[in-house]
Amino acid sequence: MQPRAKLATVRLRLRPVAPEDEADVVAALNDYGVTGWLSVVPFPYTASDFRLFQQGYAVPGQTYSIHDSLGHAGIIGVEDRTLGYWLAPRAQGRGYASEAARTVLAEHFACAPGDIASGYFDGNSRSANVLRKLGFDEIGRDRKFCRALGRDRPHVTLRLTRAAWEASRPA
Repeated sequence: MQPRAKLATVRLRLRPVAPEDEADVVAALNDYGVTGWLSVVPFPYTASDFRLFQQGYAVPGQTYSIHDSLGHAGIIGVEDRTLGYWLAPRAQGRGYASEAARTVLAEHFACAPGDIASGYFDGNSRSANVLRKLGFDEIGRDRKFCRALGRDRPHVTLRLTRAAWEASRPA
């Protein structure tokens, strides 16, 4: 079974990344407060970077554009069994990362039984809290290159098993 390309929660719509997301994604990813916590995103982030991502990497059913009542709020995906996400500054602190991740992970586990990896740069307490709530466990620490900053940063590696996912889900 393949994951669905469109998902929804009470507050959010998740759909394939589309050309109309370009301006919002470019604006959000030109904020160090966003890109400084991401490993592969360049800074500055250009329209060409977006088009390469949208056409070459953002696979429907794996990568989703997150939308709330105000419009584009971020990107989330499970690609190569790894959960990654970011939110635009205006959408942070509203529980959207947890809400979107729960939906994407539920879809993943409905279609594939394997573990999921994720991680965050040391100091990113918001992502640490989101991933902990989802049931991820720390499995190691290393250094990972942050393309936006052009240097290695301390990084925490996590894993989510199906059993931990089931245990973390609200009743």
